[in-house]
Amino acid sequence: MSALLVRGLGKTYADGTEALRGVDVHAGEGEIVAILGGSGCGKTTLLRLIAGLDEASAGTIAVTGENTVISAVFQEPRLLPWLTAEANIAFGGRRLGAAQRRDRTQSLLRRIGLAGCGKRWPRELSGGQQQRVAIARALIGHPGVLLLDEPFSALDSFTRASLHDLLLDLWRELQPTVLMVTHDIEEAVVLADRIVVMRPHPGQVQQTLRVGLPRPRDRLAPEFDLLKRTALRAVNRSLAPLPETHRAGPGVSPWL
Repeated sequence: MSALLVRGLGKTYADGTEALRGVDVHAGEGEIVAILGGSGCGKTTLLRLIAGLDEASAGTIAVTGENTVISAVFQEPRLLPWLTAEANIAFGGRRLGAAQRRDRTQSLLRRIGLAGCGKRWPRELSGGQQQRVAIARALIGHPGVLLLDEPFSALDSFTRASLHDLLLDLWRELQPTVLMVTHDIEEAVVLADRIVVMRPHPGQVQQTLRVGLPRPRDRLAPEFDLLKRTALRAVNRSLAPLPETHRAGPGVSPWL
């Protein structure tokens, strides 16, 4: 089990664009935290910094606990086209022993509903199947922290719902700490224990909402609808203009 602690995180690019300012985010052991906000609030920048793909200008990022391994799933599956489905999954476990890597690959293929499809090439899989393989690849190493950068946004609503169920099933089994970025309010309420709403220009934490609904969550329940409306109001407040003295400098970051 691992926990993720982000303190006072800031990111300013060479052109003077301030992408993030003083961001504090905590994800406890085995917790799912959703980062919600409009375009330009630095959600993807935050994940890139945590993943080590970019360097922060200020603040600290710490992963505590017995397992400090971080894995990520992106909006696009980003499968290696020259590897089969099972080889793509196994690639995520390349630090494992051969026998363990083989066993986990076959187990994950069954869990994601692709048993018997391991020899297929990525081009032979649907978009939803490719994303299932990407999730399995990220989880084969049993990471302590799983980063999700809108991995379901390009999928139709039915496929997205089925992948929500798959993710929760795997999360219950492996118990990674999950930090996910999304524009989808319903998705955040379905999956998360807490929702962090960010405001843009520069990205800052506006509000944190606790989702106290038991799982599995009924999307048609009045309590679910109430939480959706609460989150929508928080996002609307986050998009309200700030006084001139609080606005960031000129420029638009390519990573926002």
